[in-house]
Amino acid sequence: MVLKNWATSWAEALARKTGETDQYKIALARYMLESLLSTFLSLLYILLFGLIFGVLKTALLLTLVMSVLKAVMGGLHLKTPLRCALVGAIMTIILSYLALFLPYPQMPKPVQWGIFVLLVYIVWQKAPREAKGKPLTATEKKGLARNSRVLILLAAFICWCWPESVVTNELFYGTAFQVLNLTDPMAKAIDGLDLLFDHGTKKFQRLIEFRRKGG
Repeated sequence: MVLKNWATSWAEALARKTGETDQYKIALARYMLESLLSTFLSLLYILLFGLIFGVLKTALLLTLVMSVLKAVMGGLHLKTPLRCALVGAIMTIILSYLALFLPYPQMPKPVQWGIFVLLVYIVWQKAPREAKGKPLTATEKKGLARNSRVLILLAAFICWCWPESVVTNELFYGTAFQVLNLTDPMAKAIDGLDLLFDHGTKKFQRLIEFRRKGG
């Protein structure tokens, strides 16, 4: 909520300074500012956790891949940027360990291509899948859908032609995770996490209120 309030204030201040009155453009500026703040916070978490758990290089490469894909394909989000940043960083560390434990080049070829067929199908059906609050016109959605398909085919081509490249392992895992983030099962998992966070937040607030009253 704090990041959203900051982004809203900055977008409105920028609109006043430039004389912009188009509400769509102001909303887009707010969303972009909030996304930048969330990305910065997420990167801080990833740097911290990556250093603690010794997977910084892999985590940063995965983050780069997922950020590029997310900018085009979109993806699901938790309710607040803080939740997204924290959970995203934790998932990136887990994914880093998985990438190091089971490298892409060691997978059997049928498994590699079975996964990519699934990923291509998901992108064709779901991309772009945007979070609530991101303003997109029909033309923009069409352009993002086209670019998403180009990116997934490019990722498949690179992984097929250069499986032993120093970045192919992270490209594969980053692509797989980001594409799965477009699916309905992932949406249900994210809704479940939001409910857990909401429950925990309410319990914490009740505890603070109880102590404040001297209980």
